[in-house]
Amino acid sequence: MNDRIQATLPSGAPRWLPLLLLLSVIGLAWPQPASAQKRIDLSKAVAPAAPEPWEITDVSFETGVIWEITQSTPLDYTVLPQMLTFRFPHMRTWEREDGSALVLRSRLSFLGEVIAEGPESYLFGFHGSPSFEWWNAERDLAVLYSVGGGVGFLDSTAVEGGHGQDFNFMWFMHLALRHRLREGLYLQYGAYFQHTSNRGLNERNPGLNALGPMVGLTWQW
Repeated sequence: MNDRIQATLPSGAPRWLPLLLLLSVIGLAWPQPASAQKRIDLSKAVAPAAPEPWEITDVSFETGVIWEITQSTPLDYTVLPQMLTFRFPHMRTWEREDGSALVLRSRLSFLGEVIAEGPESYLFGFHGSPSFEWWNAERDLAVLYSVGGGVGFLDSTAVEGGHGQDFNFMWFMHLALRHRLREGLYLQYGAYFQHTSNRGLNERNPGLNALGPMVGLTWQW
């Protein structure tokens, strides 16, 4: 074989050149050690860790019914809140030894409410707050608590006991449970309290305190 390689080389080539070419071909064809193949396979198998539920933005749509629970107004009120809420990536996280986690992040909600019983007929507004959350170790169950405020507009009337003007302030508390249905989709349900008043900007300011259940779905992306 060495003579055949020598015949293909140009005249004047060193006699050791065929041997060098032959060793190069053998080296390329020689199988890699099993350890090197294993290292390559392991590097391909490593996948990035999935983000925690609180590390990504999620959006919830909830619907419910709340009723007046105090005597601040002589009128009966029944309100049907429709709420679209965005929760943003965490601001602070405390990991616990049992694998669960306490999380602090922020939320922003947009409201469209039907006033089924009362002199007004609708309210549109928004509110925001921190979101205090506990997540279990499996990340398929969470308890959410929020307290905050915002503003809204409704169609006030001249009825005594009703809201005195269109522009109003809102304060709320929201306690909810969240159960994972499948990856990226959760069932959410709980209790919602809302206070609505104009803070004395109008002489007629009865203030409405209402409480009731809410239920909805949450999507993550």
